[in-house]
Amino acid sequence: MTGPDATQPTMEAASAPVCADRVDILYRIGRHHLFLPFSALCIAGVLYLQIVPIWIAVLPLLLQIGATVFTGQLAEAYRRRDPADSPLLWARRFTFASGLSGAAWGIGAIIWFSPDFFPAQAFLTLAMLGMTATEFIARCSYRPAYLAHAALSLGPLAAMLLLAGNVYASLSSLLVLFFGGVLYSYCEGIAGMLDESFRLRRTNADLVVQLSREKNDVETSRDLAEASTRAKSAFVANISHEIRTPLNALLGMAQLLERSELDRAQKSHVKVLLEAGRGLKTLLDDVIALSRDEGEDRHVADEDCDAAQTARTVARLLQPRAWEKQLRLGVSAASNLPRVAADPRRVRQVLLKLADNAIKFTPRGGVEIRVEAEDGNDSSQRLRFSVIDTGLGIPPEMAASVFEPFASGDNSYTRRNDGAGLGLAVAKRVIETLGGEIGFESEPGQGSTFWFTVPAIGADQSIPSASVAHADASPPWGLALLVRVADDAMHKQVADMLEPFGNRLVFAESAAEAIGLAGRETFDAIIVGASDADSIAAAPGVKAPLLALVLSGMRTPAAAGEMLRWPAPAGALYAALRELLGRGADSSGMRPDAAQQATAAIDAPAFAALEKSLGLRTLIEILQSYMTTAEELCTKLEQASADENWDEAARLAQDIAGAAGGLGLAALTTAARGFTQRAREGDTGADLHDAAKSIAAEHARVSRALANLYPELAA
Repeated sequence: MTGPDATQPTMEAASAPVCADRVDILYRIGRHHLFLPFSALCIAGVLYLQIVPIWIAVLPLLLQIGATVFTGQLAEAYRRRDPADSPLLWARRFTFASGLSGAAWGIGAIIWFSPDFFPAQAFLTLAMLGMTATEFIARCSYRPAYLAHAALSLGPLAAMLLLAGNVYASLSSLLVLFFGGVLYSYCEGIAGMLDESFRLRRTNADLVVQLSREKNDVETSRDLAEASTRAKSAFVANISHEIRTPLNALLGMAQLLERSELDRAQKSHVKVLLEAGRGLKTLLDDVIALSRDEGEDRHVADEDCDAAQTARTVARLLQPRAWEKQLRLGVSAASNLPRVAADPRRVRQVLLKLADNAIKFTPRGGVEIRVEAEDGNDSSQRLRFSVIDTGLGIPPEMAASVFEPFASGDNSYTRRNDGAGLGLAVAKRVIETLGGEIGFESEPGQGSTFWFTVPAIGADQSIPSASVAHADASPPWGLALLVRVADDAMHKQVADMLEPFGNRLVFAESAAEAIGLAGRETFDAIIVGASDADSIAAAPGVKAPLLALVLSGMRTPAAAGEMLRWPAPAGALYAALRELLGRGADSSGMRPDAAQQATAAIDAPAFAALEKSLGLRTLIEILQSYMTTAEELCTKLEQASADENWDEAARLAQDIAGAAGGLGLAALTTAARGFTQRAREGDTGADLHDAAKSIAAEHARVSRALANLYPELAA
């Protein structure tokens, strides 16, 4: 049944919480002592005219104080109320209190009224209307409460004005009634807006709860997905070890057997065995590559390579197969090609697959590997690798599925050439991971051209890094880090990026010293140059994970847990450390001890919270203002210290402490306050000079830390 009776309970349920909220407003803002100024003005006027004795003149004020005390006690009872109480019951109680307050004002109107002096009547009318307007604000959420107050306060005044008998007094009486009626008419509209705001607030609260619940669900799903990914990676690693190892042994023994003295039939059998084993190994490599999680590519070293040299290397590897099939295999590369901005192993892997496929599906003619430079769609420079063959070509109906897994052309291809059709799917995934494109052009019977593009390094380009995508990562803090880098410039850059955030850095002068320190002390991570990474990682007693800094042209280490192409911005270094340490580098999940925290130039978590609450742009403006002010103060402090004007220096140090303390720069604040205290205690000039230098040094640390955290400040 859907008639009115069926919908009534729903409407009542919807209006009940709104009524409770309106009543809550009554008790929250309905107890201001607004009567005091109005009563004082009215009593002053009455005493000036000497209409009534003073004790009668203050009687309404005493009644109002009593009504206010009663309202306060009622509000206290409301706060201790039983949640099951009806809101309407408490609304009616407040209405009764409003009536008492209005009656006190009504009695005041009668006592303070001057029958024969209209200016006094006008003054009283003005005061009463002002009082009513202010009381309206507290009672407009519940119309009966305002009506009880206005009727008992303005009613006697209107009657007294009407009984005065003159025209202006009568008009004033009508004005009082009209004013009270207009305010009464506003109550419903204001109450409706309050109801809407209550509904919106409740809806917003429900949305917050729902979003919080959905966030928890998403995080749970993410954790499950990550666990599943880790399980898959572990499975792939086990498959790689358990199958590849015996398979390589079988292939090795078969190759030795092929070189031994066998008759023609036996050699034919061994050749079939070798081809089947190689096909199985290729299939296994493709399956593992296709199932590898994309996130694992972050652990591959970022390196550049020579495009022409890569093509020639692939041609040398495949030349014996081309000779075996009596095919021409050549390389064509333009001169002065830029270097490839991608990992050489990945580029070589894809080019090898495409060229191997070309030889496999080309019965006669030849295969050409061509390398040339081209401009990308975004005006960036790219390198295009093409593998051109004179083979069978690809039928048009198969073009859309060539790069899909287990698609190897038509069935005749599969029958004539062993293959599961995973090679091109793997190639497509690798090229897309490198930020390039892959495709082909082909006509059946006329051969095919498979091509792919990868980013190139221009003259003014820096080598891309896997961590550059996270260049805005927040800095880790409170870590103990062992650093072994041979270059002095790298030494200073790493120190400037990490030390100001409370990280304890221990520098080793040699790889042997680093190994000794790593065995004796506990470090969260070890930052090393690429040339020392493998030797340090292989040393006994080294347990901390390694972050290798790889310069251009360096050999990629095999044992580093994470690698970073150097030079790199501060955010890239922070991101690499977070990838290496996971939650252990997250400032929200750890807390350094007091000694470590005191050495931090800035509190990175506090600035992250400020950025979240204020917004990045506002925070940058605040920090720019601070940097300008602090620089001026430090310059003046240095001058005052040089002049040995210690009173002025103490004042400047106090200003520096105030500016730094407002941003939570604990170390700089402590240094500045320490200087002020020493100056007041009359320390020697030498000690004060040293203290002033420590303030300047701490300010420099803060400036470097802020520039690393917010590169906009360094602009």
